[in-house]
Amino acid sequence: MDTTVKRKQGRPPKSPEEQAAIRSKIIGVAKELFINEGVDQVSVRKIAARVGCTPRTLYYYFENKRSLLHFIWVDIFSQLSDFAADHPENAEPINKIKLLLMAYAQYWLKHPDHFRVVFSIEELNSTPDQDEQANEIIMQSQYFTSLFNEIKKCCESQIFSESNHTLIGQVLLCGVQGIVSNLLTIKQMKWAPAEQLLELQINSILSGLKLNH
Repeated sequence: MDTTVKRKQGRPPKSPEEQAAIRSKIIGVAKELFINEGVDQVSVRKIAARVGCTPRTLYYYFENKRSLLHFIWVDIFSQLSDFAADHPENAEPINKIKLLLMAYAQYWLKHPDHFRVVFSIEELNSTPDQDEQANEIIMQSQYFTSLFNEIKKCCESQIFSESNHTLIGQVLLCGVQGIVSNLLTIKQMKWAPAEQLLELQINSILSGLKLNH
């Protein structure tokens, strides 16, 4: 008599294509929820319910909400890069810098929902490794590569008194970011038109950096 107990067959493993489709669906649903409701108001359980899977399944593909955010940031910064890509190829580096910074500000002002997803979130218990990964997502995007390359050209041509192109880039971005953040979050203030604020800020910083100003 054969007493062998037959094990119940489980579901066959998903193919790489099926797994990629699930990941893509999770990212799409999470992005929509984060934009419409805010990152801090959306739980992993809510994302899973909207996707039609269990939280355990979602955790199989993404370590936590911060990990999921990174994929959404890649998509947003890719859109920013496309938005800022249209500028004259033969323009002088310093003019390209101005155009890129204006485009950076205009993108966030046109997409305040994306701004909130990237910048207006509370601490999600990120680890140093996750923070480093987020920094790489931002700095390795085509937009930031282009911006810092143009700044580096100006440094190499000794247009600026400061030779550290990374430092210059960060100062310029802080100046523009501050205006964008204020326009989007402090709406009680009667601000001057965005373009005027940005042009004065960018020109003032660049003028102060010039070697012979």
